[in-house]
Amino acid sequence: MAPHTLQYLPPGQLARYISNKHVVPPQARSTPWLDDGNIILITDKKAFKFYKRTLTSHSEEFQKKIEIMNDGNTDVVENCPVLEVPFASPVDLGHFLAALHNLETHTPLPGFSLATLDDFRALEGILRVATLTKTPVLRTRAIAALQVRYPTTLAGWDIVRPPRRLPTPPPSFDEDQDWEWDRTLIVNLAREVEAFSVLPAAMAMLTEDCSAGEVFGVRLPSITSPVSPPLSPMSPVTPSPFSPMSPNASLPRQRTDLNAADAPSFALLKEYEHRSLVSLLLTIRSLGSTCIRPPEVIPRKAGLAPVGSSLLLPGPSQCSGFFKETAARLLEIQVLENPVGYAQFLWYVLAVRQDRQRTCKYCWREFSHKCNEAREKWWEELPVVLKFEQGWADERLRSVEVDA
Repeated sequence: MAPHTLQYLPPGQLARYISNKHVVPPQARSTPWLDDGNIILITDKKAFKFYKRTLTSHSEEFQKKIEIMNDGNTDVVENCPVLEVPFASPVDLGHFLAALHNLETHTPLPGFSLATLDDFRALEGILRVATLTKTPVLRTRAIAALQVRYPTTLAGWDIVRPPRRLPTPPPSFDEDQDWEWDRTLIVNLAREVEAFSVLPAAMAMLTEDCSAGEVFGVRLPSITSPVSPPLSPMSPVTPSPFSPMSPNASLPRQRTDLNAADAPSFALLKEYEHRSLVSLLLTIRSLGSTCIRPPEVIPRKAGLAPVGSSLLLPGPSQCSGFFKETAARLLEIQVLENPVGYAQFLWYVLAVRQDRQRTCKYCWREFSHKCNEAREKWWEELPVVLKFEQGWADERLRSVEVDA
């Protein structure tokens, strides 16, 4: 068979060719091709030579298929039975078999570091085939690798999405990579292979970083506006040049269509976060409305009086005015100067500095409590918005653990 002939074979015809000729063309042999292997796997126009024992010891589906091959109707080439694997692409099957082989030989698994786009493609293929073939050892490890970047706890979220309010960004998984994560691709993969534990964080990142126009491929009408002035010294944060794209933007990008099951959830999560932001601003605005306590730090002039007059007593704090101004300033930043997603906005709120000469410690303590409570509520209700009615208690969202 001429080397160029294989590319003209219709899908699925390689198995027929091998059955008729009783030989695997050299150009059809793909990695891994183990010379001492005892089974040949065929998919599309590629063939792999592997070990039956490795397949049967880890995969329930391969164990069943190999048992059926003993009925005497199986093609044998190079003293190896031939098994067609039509449900996996050659690339995915190659990554899957390489991972199984590395697992057996105690060598690092390919792609699990997720340092490059190629690593992710390898992990994607491994996870997809491991799910189809019921290979729990690889499926669990692949999901665990994804959970490092798409965590199931708020503490984990804070590690991968730290507050972006420094002149230089703190180390984070996204910024350390030389490739751009496709948020939609991750959501689609999690849905396809039912890796639901990574879905809430993946959906949260998609909602934080992408506009509806980007996700659904609709270019919004351009709106010309003057360049925003730099943030004033009153600003609670300094935007980092590494901040994610504004969720209000609609810029062209290489787009992956969001799957039909998660498209409504994306819209619901956008609305939920908008309502949460408004609710938080209203809460901040109402703080200190009845406060008559003195400020935490009394201005020096409050205790001084002209000679012969009564001692000037410190007046009540200005808690109400301070928090109303804070709410207005936060709204201005969010709408006009540096729009961000709700999770990042919460970091902006927590970065507000106390004016101890205007606020009492009790109202400030309540402010801090309300802000942290809002973050915890957002994380707690995130899976509920995505239709996991039991929240993080849902068995499908349980974090996977890899045996040492």
